[in-house]
Amino acid sequence: MTALGAGLRWINLLAGILLIGLFTASLLAGPRLRPTARAWDEGLGRWARWLAGLALLSGLLLVAHQSAHLAGRPAAALELAAWLGVLLETRWGAIWLLRHVLLLLLAALALLRERGREREESTADWAALRIESWLLGAAALAALGWAGHAAAVEPGALWAALVDATHLIAAGAWLGTLLPLSLLLRLASREAGADSRPEAVLAVRRFSGLALGAMLLLAATGIGNSWSQVGGVPALIGTSYGRLLLLKLALVLAILLVARRSRGSLRALSGDAVTVGRPAMTRLSRLLALEWTLGALLLVAVSVLAITPPARHDSPSWPLSFRFSYDAAAGPTGLRARVLVGEESGPQLTQIVLDAIVRRGTIAPEVDGRLVRRRR
Repeated sequence: MTALGAGLRWINLLAGILLIGLFTASLLAGPRLRPTARAWDEGLGRWARWLAGLALLSGLLLVAHQSAHLAGRPAAALELAAWLGVLLETRWGAIWLLRHVLLLLLAALALLRERGREREESTADWAALRIESWLLGAAALAALGWAGHAAAVEPGALWAALVDATHLIAAGAWLGTLLPLSLLLRLASREAGADSRPEAVLAVRRFSGLALGAMLLLAATGIGNSWSQVGGVPALIGTSYGRLLLLKLALVLAILLVARRSRGSLRALSGDAVTVGRPAMTRLSRLLALEWTLGALLLVAVSVLAITPPARHDSPSWPLSFRFSYDAAAGPTGLRARVLVGEESGPQLTQIVLDAIVRRGTIAPEVDGRLVRRRR
């Protein structure tokens, strides 16, 4: 049941993030597109309808899973009374209802866009439809901040939920946009899609600035989330939640390395089409697709985190053979201040701290040239 719940949350979260990314990519490319780019934009509209349907379907399956989980029996997944209990008597259910009303409105807008394709859209209509769709998708995704661990933080639940909601929107604007932009670059790198090169270059350069801002926002809100859910180094290293968070950070670092290589290809996009521009677009398309793949794996970790008890509420199991303790350096008078300001040189300060730790009994003196833990 745990694996099923994590899988459904991953699909639901992935669909929500991609919905924001589709409309972000369309807005970055701009209106009045050339034929190839216009076909790409129409494809984004079809994706939006399918993703809205996927988000709604996975949401229904999540209600069934939650009903079975709370009732403690699988049969409750098909019982109307269990569904009503989850939707009407829990905060999770109230957030679910709000999200799916927003998703239904988004699906209706996507269908409206499909019916309006026969007539020429004005620039104002074009922008209004995409901005409204983006706002609905962002609101539906942000609502997850009030259905997760952040809403249970005491004190400061409102602040923690707002930080989590901002984190999700920033992830949608960055991660969700990578895949549609990769597809646009792939189209523009081919001889048949050469007419879409201006839109592709413009969209990618606009996205570069947007991605930088989104990553800074993700870093700031991620630190805030970690502070409220973890609480310290022992919980970070010694709990399942903390180790999942470390895995997430490792994937973020890998994504940043790929993003750094991606930025190096931006200058070549406007070069000679055959020898420089098109090869650069192909290379950048692959790098963006790699970023997206790593991001999708990162969302797996996020989905498992959503059903894992926060580290702050778990008992750490310290996996290392030693512990770091600032209090252990409190022996000699004034040593704490000297540690903080770095008054001593490196070797001298290390020896002073070790002498203090040995005197306090945290570590025994050297045995055969090694420091060993004193058994109490």
